[in-house]
Amino acid sequence: MAPVQLESAQLVPAGPASAPAPPAPGAVTAAASPGYRLSTLIEFLLHRTYAELTVLADLLPRKTDMERKIEIVQFASRTRQLFVRLLALVKWANNAGKVEKCAMISSFLDQQAILFVDTADRLASLARDALVHARLPSFAIPYAIDVLTTGSYPRLPTCIRDKIIPPDPITKSEKQTTLHQLNQILRHRLVTTDLPPQLANLTVANGRVKFRVEGEFEATLTVMGDDPDIPWRLLKLEILVEDKETGDGRALVHSMQINFIHQLVQSRLFADEKPLQDMYNCLHSFCLALQLEVLHSQTLMLIRERWGDLVQVERYHAGKCLSLSVWNQQVLGRKTGTASVHKVTIKIDETDVSKPLQISHEPPLPACDSKLMERAMKIDHLSIEKLLIDSVHARSHQKLQELKAILKSYNVNDNSFIETALPTLVIPILEPCGRSECLHVFVDLHSGMFQLMLYGVDQLTLDDIEKSVNDDMKRIIPWLQQLKFWLGQQRCKQSIKHLPTVSSETLQLANYASHPVGNLSKHKLFIKLTRLPQYYIVVEMFDVPGNPTELEYKYHFLSVSYAEGDDSPATALLLQQFKPNIEELVLDTKSGKQMKSGVKRKLSGDPCSIEPKKPKRSGEMCAFNKVLAHIVAMCDTNMPFIGLRIELSNMDIPHQGVQVEGDGFSHAIRLLKIPPCKGVNEETQKALDRSLLDCTFRLQGRNNRTWVAELVFANCPLNSTSSREQGPTRHVYLTYENQLSEPVGGRKVVEMFLNDWSSIARLYECVLEFARSLPDIPNHLNIFSEVRIYNYRKLILCYGTTKGSSISIQWNSILQKFHISLGTVGPNSGCSNCHNTILHQLQEMFNKTPNVVQLLQVLFDTQAPLNAINKLPTVPMLGLTQRTNTAYQCFSILPQSPTHIRLAFRNMYCIDIYCRSRGVVAIRDGAYSLFDNSKIVEGFYPAPGLKTFLNMFVDSNQDARRRSVNEDDNPPSPIGGDMMDSLISQLQPQQPPQQPQQQPFAKQAGASGAYPLTSPPTSYHNTVTPSPSMMHTQSPGNLHAASSPSGALRAPSPASFGPTPSPSSLGITMGQTANFASPHGTIDPSSPYTMMSPSQRAGNWPGSPQVSGPSPAARMPGMSPANPSLHSPVPDASHSPRAGTSSQVMPTSMPPPRKLPQRSWAASIPTILTHSALNILLLPSPTPGLVPGLAGSYLCSPLERFLGSVIMRRHLQRIIQQETLQLINSNEPGVIMFKTEALKCRVALNPKTNQTLQLKVTPENTGQWKSEELQVLEKFFETRVAGPPFKANTLIAFTKLLGAPTHILRDCVHIMKLELFPDQASQLKWNVQFCLTIPPSAPPIAPPGTPAVVLKSKMLFFLQLTQKTTVPQEAVSIIVPIIYDMASGTTQQADIPRQQNSSVAAPMMVSNILKRFAELNSPRPGECTIFAAVRDLMVNLTLPPGGRP
Repeated sequence: MAPVQLESAQLVPAGPASAPAPPAPGAVTAAASPGYRLSTLIEFLLHRTYAELTVLADLLPRKTDMERKIEIVQFASRTRQLFVRLLALVKWANNAGKVEKCAMISSFLDQQAILFVDTADRLASLARDALVHARLPSFAIPYAIDVLTTGSYPRLPTCIRDKIIPPDPITKSEKQTTLHQLNQILRHRLVTTDLPPQLANLTVANGRVKFRVEGEFEATLTVMGDDPDIPWRLLKLEILVEDKETGDGRALVHSMQINFIHQLVQSRLFADEKPLQDMYNCLHSFCLALQLEVLHSQTLMLIRERWGDLVQVERYHAGKCLSLSVWNQQVLGRKTGTASVHKVTIKIDETDVSKPLQISHEPPLPACDSKLMERAMKIDHLSIEKLLIDSVHARSHQKLQELKAILKSYNVNDNSFIETALPTLVIPILEPCGRSECLHVFVDLHSGMFQLMLYGVDQLTLDDIEKSVNDDMKRIIPWLQQLKFWLGQQRCKQSIKHLPTVSSETLQLANYASHPVGNLSKHKLFIKLTRLPQYYIVVEMFDVPGNPTELEYKYHFLSVSYAEGDDSPATALLLQQFKPNIEELVLDTKSGKQMKSGVKRKLSGDPCSIEPKKPKRSGEMCAFNKVLAHIVAMCDTNMPFIGLRIELSNMDIPHQGVQVEGDGFSHAIRLLKIPPCKGVNEETQKALDRSLLDCTFRLQGRNNRTWVAELVFANCPLNSTSSREQGPTRHVYLTYENQLSEPVGGRKVVEMFLNDWSSIARLYECVLEFARSLPDIPNHLNIFSEVRIYNYRKLILCYGTTKGSSISIQWNSILQKFHISLGTVGPNSGCSNCHNTILHQLQEMFNKTPNVVQLLQVLFDTQAPLNAINKLPTVPMLGLTQRTNTAYQCFSILPQSPTHIRLAFRNMYCIDIYCRSRGVVAIRDGAYSLFDNSKIVEGFYPAPGLKTFLNMFVDSNQDARRRSVNEDDNPPSPIGGDMMDSLISQLQPQQPPQQPQQQPFAKQAGASGAYPLTSPPTSYHNTVTPSPSMMHTQSPGNLHAASSPSGALRAPSPASFGPTPSPSSLGITMGQTANFASPHGTIDPSSPYTMMSPSQRAGNWPGSPQVSGPSPAARMPGMSPANPSLHSPVPDASHSPRAGTSSQVMPTSMPPPRKLPQRSWAASIPTILTHSALNILLLPSPTPGLVPGLAGSYLCSPLERFLGSVIMRRHLQRIIQQETLQLINSNEPGVIMFKTEALKCRVALNPKTNQTLQLKVTPENTGQWKSEELQVLEKFFETRVAGPPFKANTLIAFTKLLGAPTHILRDCVHIMKLELFPDQASQLKWNVQFCLTIPPSAPPIAPPGTPAVVLKSKMLFFLQLTQKTTVPQEAVSIIVPIIYDMASGTTQQADIPRQQNSSVAAPMMVSNILKRFAELNSPRPGECTIFAAVRDLMVNLTLPPGGRP
């Protein structure tokens, strides 16, 4: 087989290999047969298969079913055999390389054998045929003797030396002498020979003469001797004709052609009588023909690549002439019929062959420019394109001259000129005219057509002008007129481009036809002032007679009006022409006449005369229309003032009109008097008018749309600490931004100014009253506060011990009320102001009674209580009740008034806090109605024991034993004033003898705004009412700032107490008396709050309809904070205060609590606490009376512990009713007693602190219990069950444990002991914690927070084991669910499916340990194995490394 190639080089045999025939002697061995590529072979097979398949598809449908099957089987068989062969070939081809090597070796050996056989045959033939008659010559004895004797061979033939050995060369000096003689011979020959003048450029050197004809040829000749008859010999010939454009640097004549010419010229030199003349004629004729051929080839390339049909070859005779035509109008499509054709002919002069190529033009070139003519008649550069350009350049110059003549006939003073570098006619359109504003007329060198260029003109217009001018050059005159007006408009637009304007050639007006604006010339420009959209500047343009390149401008002022809310065109109002000379546009300041709407007073900021026109070299300065720019800028600057002046006049506000300031660079309007404000008394208005020195309106800003009203005040009533407010005068700047849709200086600016003036007056009234009260203000308020800033628009006061809190007061003209904002400054910057909680109430109070002293007094009285209140936790918590997925807010802060704060605890208990003077607060149970102590507020429950708990924090120095025991025995009575007198007398502190009694806080008759010492004008708590927002279901408590120290949003207040009465109408007594329910009582004789004597109250019965404040019937119904079905509004009869003595660590000034009678309404009577006591009451602190190790990690305030304990006691009473526990009636109030099968339990508040719930257990059978076990059970209840965070489900789980059998409960108590006292079991590896609720990490048997004790036939409970380690952060905790079978007594781990991502190593080890313990320790009857199994687990459990759960 012949080899077939695999991939790139491998071949496989394609047929049977046959041994090559023996080659003839001396012949080369034939090459092996060629192979076929495997890819080609596969392609052939595929094509064949596809062709057969196609034939089958065409033929089979015509045959029967059996024939079709036979054909298909045959086709499949053939194709299969074919591809089986191909497969075999491919498999064989994998080893084709080895076969090929063997074949090559075999072939090589065959060739060697053939060579050996051929050599033997040749030798045999030689011996048999050629050497039969061969004989040796006779011996050369003489030669041998010579060699043997002399050692040389002298008998060689001499012809060998003569023919082979060259002669010796001549010397260098002989060469120089010979060449010098030859040069002399050449010079003599040239002198005596007839030499053509074209060969004058010659050089004789080195025995040669070189003739050079530039651009044609160079020939080098010499002679072979000094005989005159010896002919010239041509040594070298070089053709100098070059084609620099299309030749690509290659020679134009082939070397064979050069040789032929060389021989031809040499033959002429031999035979002719005038050899040099014949040589020149021959070479010159050839070079001219070659040059003509080069120009023809350049022309063809030029037509093909660049010029196209713009140049045509008219005729070409090789070696004679070349005729070209350009600017053919018929070809360009400009004209039809007879058209002028411009021809350029290049030919050889037949009369004188020695001349170079001759150029002729048809029609002849004009005699316009000698240089252009000279360049167009030469072809020495041998470039056809350059020749054509020179030709059309000259003709373009002629066309431009004709166009310039037309312009000269139209305008005698025409200043157009022609540039020859590029044929261009520069035509000034509007004098004076810069270069960029001139019309440039070019002539297209290819087509001969005019082309125009003018900066700024669209291409369509230029195309129209070109078409007109190319058709008739005289049509350029009307186009120049149109361009003149267009350029005038462009100059106007460029002159005002930097000004806020919009230009347009047309303006849509509804009354355009009837208004004088329709009579203006058609060449005009409308310039709209963007900041004054109702005003336009109209520029009208006219021709100047006698000067076609100048324009006359007229300027008009146009005012229009727009229909409101409609897109209809504007209506023209006034059209007035400006005076022709700008010198006359002077502001008439003496004229007192008011201008009508839309009339513009002309102004001029440049009194100098206009400079005469001067020629400008650049068009930029010539194009600037300074008159128009001045008019537009003047109108844009002054018209806002005109509009503002008109609005001021229309509103009857006196002013001085528009005045020039700053040497004429700015304008201003000064107001003479500002109208009085509504709601401001006359005295304040007069004082404000007297202090106002100046009021000026000015414009500022880049867009000139910002008004600045400068107010200058003197005699400021307040001295602030700001360094900017220390001068004798105060400058107030009011800024007003005009919208783009509104005219600058419109009515809205004046209205905004009047609103700001009203704000200034409103605030000034408060400040004036505050300034009058400053001399008599209490000293503590002087120390507490300072005036930080008073800029007539805002009053900022800083208050507090470090002046770190700030309050800002300003009048909101939109809402018509004072706006108060709070903040922090100095070191406290970034913190939240504690008064954000009552911000809304402060604002409502100040708007009702705008008194700054009263506001400061409220801030002083409420700062410390609010700081304490904001420390209460307000974050919602889960798992507090049996509904574990419901979140309850711990404390909800619900402000009712600036001095009345309600605290709702878990939507069950309510505490009312009233801030009072002298650093005290009054606290009562808010669950009782403010109007009737026998009624309970819906949704809340009274807190039993609250009065006793609060009395533990009463300061003896402040209280002074103000009440007797009998005062709490009876509820407040509304009859008479005896009780109030006793209350006042007991609340009244002892007066120093030297201190006189202060006058009641009332305004003295005849006093002009002055008040008695330390007395604000009115009692603020008599005027404070609930805010309007409190009439809805949302409390104002959630209106405080989000950054309040409380750290969370306030909860919605119960609607049942949302709209509460003012502090002056709180239950005990009504009117303006100071009582317990009022935020301020008569504790301080210098208190700024008024007090009425009993005689004044005698006829004012609190229950009468004359009571101030809303009645209970006025309350809006709303959502209750808790479910009424779960929380009954009826107070429990068993909930009453319990007497006791205080052992809590408190301030030394606090006495032990007094023993109070048991009255359910006792907590409705306010308890007076100092601010420090309130801070202790509300500040999170450790639980008193407990060892720190036993107390939980949850840190809470004493109030939260008390209320939480009360809630837990309430939950316990409900749980006892639901569980299988027996309730025992108790005569002791606040005590819950119940019993189980083995224990009798007593639960009550800790009488020493009232902050924890204690359990007292008494066993039915004392022999089964140890006292230590009972103490552990009681301590576990106090610290782990009834303690923080006070969860109801812990009580449920604990009561279930109490109901367990005694032996089970004792084992659980032992586990509780290990939890309470972990240090007593040092041998254990783990600490244990009894889980009363299911922790989040426990196995998913129930939702987290569910009671974790199940007691039925089997007992299920959860333990948390924590590994003992020196690093608490690395301690491992696991949750172990334990199930105890009461029947069998076995303790095992509950088989509960674990979470997928939890580890199973620890549960497996726990289960194995418990199983091993059960196997080794079989339970005995009556014995519980819970504690023993748990203890064994805590001893033996060891987690492997990485066994973290």
